[in-house]
Amino acid sequence: MSMRFCRVIGTFSVLLLNGVAAHAQLAAVDTAAAPTALEAAVDRAAADILLTKTVAGFAVGIARGGEVALVKGYGFADLEDGIKVGPDTVFRVGSVTKEFTAASVLLLAERGQLSLDDRLSKYLPDFPRASEVTLRQLLNHTSGISNYTSVPGFMKVEGTQPNTTIEMTDYIGKITPLYDFAPGTSWNYSNSGYMLLGAVIEKVSGQSFGAFMKANITVPLGMKDTAIDELTQIVPGRADGYEIDKASATGFANASFIAMEAAGAAGAVRSTVGDLLKWQDALLGGRLLKPASVALMTQPARLVDGRLASAARAAIPGITPTQAAALAGDYGMGIMVRSIKGRRSIGHGGSINGFNASLNSFPDDRLVVVALTNTGGGAGAVVPPVLDALFAQPKP
Repeated sequence: MSMRFCRVIGTFSVLLLNGVAAHAQLAAVDTAAAPTALEAAVDRAAADILLTKTVAGFAVGIARGGEVALVKGYGFADLEDGIKVGPDTVFRVGSVTKEFTAASVLLLAERGQLSLDDRLSKYLPDFPRASEVTLRQLLNHTSGISNYTSVPGFMKVEGTQPNTTIEMTDYIGKITPLYDFAPGTSWNYSNSGYMLLGAVIEKVSGQSFGAFMKANITVPLGMKDTAIDELTQIVPGRADGYEIDKASATGFANASFIAMEAAGAAGAVRSTVGDLLKWQDALLGGRLLKPASVALMTQPARLVDGRLASAARAAIPGITPTQAAALAGDYGMGIMVRSIKGRRSIGHGGSINGFNASLNSFPDDRLVVVALTNTGGGAGAVVPPVLDALFAQPKP
């Protein structure tokens, strides 16, 4: 459930609403009708990517000007049985889930069922120091609550157990030390905050997070392949997850097991590139949330002293220069605001055992680009060459 993001100008939210929120509803077209030059360019990039054996399989979705330009799969969804990735292959998307979680909280806020400035203690009164933390701080990673997935041994023990949301919040509450800094005084990416937000959504709505998302997001938006992933379900077209293993004959190994309950509202969603194109278009186009809520999602977080939260990241204990460079930029609420290849972008990345995802909108270019891979770290191999191929195409 890792993430990367880069610098963006402070007026991002205003520019976004002027440039993206007014675009038309995404109109799907047959991929056979996609621009020949674009498809050929992405095909060439994909062939080169697969030769490097840095990703087993991946799917790419591109929307241009509110219309689907390309949805296509490459490589293998299942290496053992030789099943290829197709346009409808289902992938786990890791922390792209956070967009759905943040949007769910904002939906409840629009309905008057909660306030972003509510204290966590209103919903989880037994959580340590909950009276000091707001929902807003959980959304923008300024709560100070330590990241539970970074706890030594988590992935080998708790990460394999089908714990309930409440059991996960109890686990988080017992982390020592629980707070990396006083709430609102610094910034650090924390899956804990989003697991706690999942508990808040469930408490307020009276539904599981998955049921709330289905009733309020995926069904209304026609996202038939998007849901909280459940291992017990039979999911046609679901990809297997892999990690790079240069010692093996194929260059890959099966990814280690993780219980989806351990990811929850921080990273348990599964989806397809087609569904995520619909999602980003609907979210930024104002068909799910009001413009003011979209602005909140994309507004860079600030600390209690008024500084941009990004200004505090260089002071994170133990951060390396490389990590600091990767974290250069701003985070809103479940949305990263950044610059990619010199272009303004919004979206989120996501990593979870055996999968790596990237979802980016480029408002100035009226482009949305989704890359879903079934290999740990795979998006890092796929996204740059695909973007190079895309941006080399003449604007229509």
